[in-house]
Amino acid sequence: MNDENDHPTANNALWSLQGRERPNPAQRLHNLTTAGAATTTSSTSSSIFTNPAVPPSSVINLSHSTDVVIGPMTQYQGPVSIYYMDYMEAHAMQTAAGINSNHGNGSGSVNRGREKSSSELLTRNTILLITLILLVLATGVVVLYVELNRSQLALRPSNKAIYFGNNYDHDTFPNLGNGHLVIDREQWGAAKTTPALTIRLQRPIPYVVITHVGVQSMPCENIYKCSIKMRTIQDSAIAEKGLPDIQSNFYVSDEGNIYVGRGWDWANTYANQTLAVTFMGDYGRFRPSAKQLEGVQFLLAHAVANNYLEVDYKLVGQNQTKTTKSPGVYVYQEIRKWPHFYGCGLDDEAPACGIELGMKPESWMGKQ
Repeated sequence: MNDENDHPTANNALWSLQGRERPNPAQRLHNLTTAGAATTTSSTSSSIFTNPAVPPSSVINLSHSTDVVIGPMTQYQGPVSIYYMDYMEAHAMQTAAGINSNHGNGSGSVNRGREKSSSELLTRNTILLITLILLVLATGVVVLYVELNRSQLALRPSNKAIYFGNNYDHDTFPNLGNGHLVIDREQWGAAKTTPALTIRLQRPIPYVVITHVGVQSMPCENIYKCSIKMRTIQDSAIAEKGLPDIQSNFYVSDEGNIYVGRGWDWANTYANQTLAVTFMGDYGRFRPSAKQLEGVQFLLAHAVANNYLEVDYKLVGQNQTKTTKSPGVYVYQEIRKWPHFYGCGLDDEAPACGIELGMKPESWMGKQ
């Protein structure tokens, strides 16, 4: 190993150019350990890089040298202590020393940026929460208003116009008001090959006879099922009973819709001077619905308004004209309360139904 003093010229060249002698190792160690203020070597400005006495083309070859410095060098003379502190301690020291945390890109601006972001997020969430609450309240008010008005409309008497007949657009149903639809023969699928009816109804009609389908028949609940039931009743009347067509003038479903049987023009199979209205179901077992009862009343009101029925027509159950359970005990309980109900044929003291028109008991046994 070569000692650094073996080549004094090469080792001391830089120091000679700077006008100083190179310190020996003991002096360098003393300089590093001795307390003192940090100083910056200013003599470097007179080094070979700035000294005009040294030609720019001069070349200095250094070999086997240590501690070679070219250019300015800062030396700290004295002991050096390194402290570690976390962010909070540094921030507290800056605050105590009066250092502005906005200076540069320090942690103060970052912290305030985080605080600002949190504040903006809190404000945005608060606005969204208030908006949601207001929206829910507004929806509740609208729903409450609609329900209150619906209840008031339900309590008011219906003033809708009552109309009937084929004066409606294709694929739509006419109605008698308050949602009671009228389903014509073509719409429920009546057979078109029935024998021609021959006995016409004379209007205005003086009697209304109420019947039911009976024979443990279930009330039908929608147009699809009721249309099938109507076709079944018609097929049974023609095939099993030998009748030319379905028996009654009109049929009323559980949902209050009116199905056209023989209509306004042709006599029913019960009596020539009556309008027959049949409840679709067995009402010795089932109770008629409120919509069903209302549908019959709307139909009869329309008939009076259009001169199909006499203004003082008489309403009777089929069980008053012959021995039968029709129209069923539950329907009969209801029609007895209606203003046009006529108590004929109830007992031996009551007059026979239709006697004032010259009708006899066999007049109610019609098979047409």
